[in-house]
Amino acid sequence: MKYYVATVVQEIEIPVGNKGQTKIKKLKEEILVGDSTSVSIVDQKIAELMSTNPNDWEITSVRESRIVEVI
Repeated sequence: MKYYVATVVQEIEIPVGNKGQTKIKKLKEEILVGDSTSVSIVDQKIAELMSTNPNDWEITSVRESRIVEVI
């Protein structure tokens, strides 16, 4: 089994000050995806995972992980 690491960047709106002002912050996360045979399957799995996320997000990279086994 191969593992992949997908880097996902989300844009999160955070409040600033007392006047209801907001600021956009970019949050970078890495998601380990197992039981995948190709990058396109990883893309599908991430899209399914993030489908209920109300924030704007995008996959910025997918790479094969050096992890060989999870116990």
